[in-house]
Amino acid sequence: MMGNDEAFDVLDERGLPTGERKARHAVHRDGDWHAALHLWIVDVRGYVWLQRRSVTKDLAAGKVDVSVGGHLAAGETWQDALRESHEELGILLTPGDVTVLGTQFTERVYPTAIDREAQTVLATRVTRSLREVHLDPAEVDAVYAAPLPGLRALYSEDRPLAVEGWDAQGRPAAALLHAGDLIEEARRSTLQELAWLAAWLDAPHPTRGVDG
Repeated sequence: MMGNDEAFDVLDERGLPTGERKARHAVHRDGDWHAALHLWIVDVRGYVWLQRRSVTKDLAAGKVDVSVGGHLAAGETWQDALRESHEELGILLTPGDVTVLGTQFTERVYPTAIDREAQTVLATRVTRSLREVHLDPAEVDAVYAAPLPGLRALYSEDRPLAVEGWDAQGRPAAALLHAGDLIEEARRSTLQELAWLAAWLDAPHPTRGVDG
C-alpha cells in the first residue's frame, strides 16, 4: 500500500528510467510514465480471481480490477512489487511462483489524473480458496472467482457474469458483475491481458510467459 507522496521513478516512453523521481500525486497530475505490476491469480478449478477496489481509493474506487495490482516504488523491480499480493490478499509469492505474460503500456485518463503505466503482467496458480484470503479493507473490498470465458465476454460484450466472492469482513460476497463494475478506461488493456492469460493456461505446461 502506498501513500500519495510515495516516490516513483519517472520513465520515458520506452519504459526506461529517466533518472527523475516524483511523488505519486505529481506523477498522476502530470501524466508521467511509471512502472506497475498486474498479477492474475488462477485457482485449481481454472477460475480467475478479480478484486473489487476499495471505495476509498483515489482512482477507480469500487471498481473491479486485476487480481493484484500495484505501482513500483522508486528503485523497485517487479519482483519487489510482488509484496502487493501479500498486502492486498495475504498471499506470499516469490518470483519463482509467477510467470511473466508480457509488458504493455497503458494510458487511463480520469477526471483528476492521467495514469500512464508500463505494466509487467504476471500469472500464478494457487491451491487455496477465496475463504483463505486476508483482504486489506483499505485496498480491497472483495475478491471474486470467475470462469475465464465468461470474464472475457463481460469485458468484450458487456455480458453480465455471476461470480462467487468473499469480502474484507470475511463474508460470502457472490455478485452479478456487469459493465458498470468495470474500469472503463482499462477495458482494452484488460482484454489483452486476458488473451495472454488464456494462451498461458492453454499451453501444455504453462511455465513460460507469452511473448507480449
